[in-house]
Amino acid sequence: MGIRNSKTFTSTDIATYYDVSEDHYMYFWDLNQSHSLHYGYWDASTKTFREALANINRVLAEKASITAGTRVLDAGCGVGGSSIWLAKNKQANVTGITVSKKQAARANTSAAAVNPGGTAVFDVQDYTNTPYHSESFDVVWAIESVCHAANKEDFIKEAYRLLKPGGQLIMADFFIVKDGNADDQRSIDAWGHGWAVPFFEKKDAFQHMLLKAGFNTADMIDSTEHIRRSAKRLYYAFFPGWIISKLYNLVNRRTTEFSKNNVYTAYYQYKTLKKELWKYYIVHAKK
Repeated sequence: MGIRNSKTFTSTDIATYYDVSEDHYMYFWDLNQSHSLHYGYWDASTKTFREALANINRVLAEKASITAGTRVLDAGCGVGGSSIWLAKNKQANVTGITVSKKQAARANTSAAAVNPGGTAVFDVQDYTNTPYHSESFDVVWAIESVCHAANKEDFIKEAYRLLKPGGQLIMADFFIVKDGNADDQRSIDAWGHGWAVPFFEKKDAFQHMLLKAGFNTADMIDSTEHIRRSAKRLYYAFFPGWIISKLYNLVNRRTTEFSKNNVYTAYYQYKTLKKELWKYYIVHAKK
């Protein structure tokens, strides 16, 4: 795509998207049980969707060597699923941040209901400009959240500042890998803008930003095949979701644009994946 059609979304816009989409995640994405807002990770041993949603935590935690006492910043923590998993299963000490007050409140409630070996606390913060001291964390963790940044480099610089020497950035996210035509761009935009994503960064550009910021290594591991089943699941949810959305919008005349557009993202994310315009990468960078 020669021209990247970026759209401006404020922190309030992003919070609104997640707040109004919560019901969609409950119905189609096992939110109440998984506390997850991501694609998950399918491997040869995965039998259920719920297992796939938990697997991504295991995969990223192992790559970043998270163990008892590791200080983790979960940047864009959603409703706290990964943070609580890390505290419970790895005895890590996790600070989760989100721009949604509703998500932070739900995450703190969920954390209080378990008795993990580590800690998981949540706050409302912008991950590109946090109040934490430099070199406060061993790991900065982000699953499908950095795509929301208006300037991805701002996130990278802040992550680098917050990490201790030898600290690690571990991420999973969507990246553009192939230029397409004008119709392809419209499909990418319809998908991204429906999720309050201003634009999806190109894979090579993001890797360059990591090295430019000072990271010693910046590995990007193609994990597309591990999320394809989830992408297809979301696509299949489009058809009943479209009917439900139409009925809901007829009854609720004051529904938001995000509520109206969110259902179509299920279609476009899979259409563009099949055309191999984007891939899903696990990003592992060391300071």
